[in-house]
Amino acid sequence: MKADNDHTFAMIAALVAGDRWLSADACAVYLGMVTPKGDPNRRGFLERVACRPDFPKPNQVTRSWKKSEVDDWAMNQRRSA
Repeated sequence: MKADNDHTFAMIAALVAGDRWLSADACAVYLGMVTPKGDPNRRGFLERVACRPDFPKPNQVTRSWKKSEVDDWAMNQRRSA
């Protein structure tokens, strides 16, 4: 289990450096949506965040989100809170 988490966090760290495309798992971790065990909360992200009309639209081919757009969305959420 720990090896899976290490792999996930390594993937996230690589994706965070620059304008990249984030998978649902990567978006969940990036936005702080993790389970009590520390795993990405993909279902929570897809059901509560990705479906919001103000959340960036995914790339339909790869089902991933542009990191810069997710950054902008998250910043706007912080400002409005």
